[in-house]
Amino acid sequence: MVRKRPLSAGEALYVLAFLGANIAFMPFLVLLLPRRVASIGVAAGGEHLLGMLVLAGGITASLANIVAGQISDHAMTRRGNRRRAIAGGLVCLLASYGVLAFSYSPVVLALGVIGFQIAVNLLLGPMGPLIADYIPDERKGHIAGFLNCGVPVANGSVAIIAWAAPVDGSAGFALTMALIVACVLPLLVFWPFGAPLKPQAETMPVSGPGPLPLRNLALAWSARFLLQLGAAMLTNYLYPYVAFLMQGPMAVSRLTADAAVGWLSLWAALAACCGAVAFGRWSDRLADRRSLMIGSALLAALALTGFAMAPGWWMLPAAYALFHLAQAAFFSVEAAFVAEMITASRQKGRWMGYMNLANTMPAILITLLTIQASQRSLLDFAMHLVLLVCASACVIAAGLCFAMRDHLSFTSSQAASPASQPNPIRPIP
Repeated sequence: MVRKRPLSAGEALYVLAFLGANIAFMPFLVLLLPRRVASIGVAAGGEHLLGMLVLAGGITASLANIVAGQISDHAMTRRGNRRRAIAGGLVCLLASYGVLAFSYSPVVLALGVIGFQIAVNLLLGPMGPLIADYIPDERKGHIAGFLNCGVPVANGSVAIIAWAAPVDGSAGFALTMALIVACVLPLLVFWPFGAPLKPQAETMPVSGPGPLPLRNLALAWSARFLLQLGAAMLTNYLYPYVAFLMQGPMAVSRLTADAAVGWLSLWAALAACCGAVAFGRWSDRLADRRSLMIGSALLAALALTGFAMAPGWWMLPAAYALFHLAQAAFFSVEAAFVAEMITASRQKGRWMGYMNLANTMPAILITLLTIQASQRSLLDFAMHLVLLVCASACVIAAGLCFAMRDHLSFTSSQAASPASQPNPIRPIP
């Protein structure tokens, strides 16, 4: 068993920078953009405009992440690191925020959203592959767990921004920019990474002979896509569904819909952080990460079923928190699994971009459903059936993980002599 050490300075800077990348888009999508659309006051079309902006942004993000990953791959080949690519993404992101802060017409706002999606992926694209570049296999799950805490923690930053900038204006954008810079800049200034990891003999290159890694990557992509369907559905329709339940089957609850969603989100964020870190760390101690991927996918299916069939309010927080715990656990272990598989590839950024499509495509599909749903009440009544379908998708995802073929693990060689591996992260002299 490989002894786990706390986060090194370099790993901590990486986790902090990745948190900044999540802060770059979470407050914008959750608070700043909807509030700006409301302030523009498009007559009887605010929700439609917001849906179209999110849809356009999702499509743009899907393509931009792949392109950004390829750009960072070229930078890695030429300069030996992705530092300048990350710095360029940060500059573009700050410029897009500057434009959005003063976008008060639908056309300018739409162009600003597209520019923002390109810019945020210019930052995320080169940042994601760092786990494959520099983190050894026996620590990939550990670090992936901390990286997957980024979204729930970034959700918490929404409350800070809403408190400091309670009305629409440039202040909210400026505060978000400050948080992003505070998180990302230390990584760029100190750049604690040495030479990239050399591929291990046990890991088959993605571009090399044999179908094993490509098969596993395709199955991992499909499994992530299926789990994201439930996450996108529950995230987009949580508020209206809870409001519907409060008016009918669970009207006895003393909570309002706003308070209920707030409590659900709080417990979900805490559970997600715990699940991501615990399962990611646990996966490093196992010879095969697939078992945890299968277990967490089945746990997500159980949670969605419980949320759909909840007999009373008391079960909703437990099921919702359990789903986010299972989802974060799956994504952490799966991220480590994918990073391990592509360590030998020279196109890690491009492969990470392809894997990111499994995150963006479900959101696009759910947004299309939102735009096309002319009568929301019908969806409210059928929501439990939709959630059961998503639970079935999680079961299928577990089956896909089971279908992955074995590959030689890092534990066979590194557990025997952990001291023989050089530390790939070192401070700059």
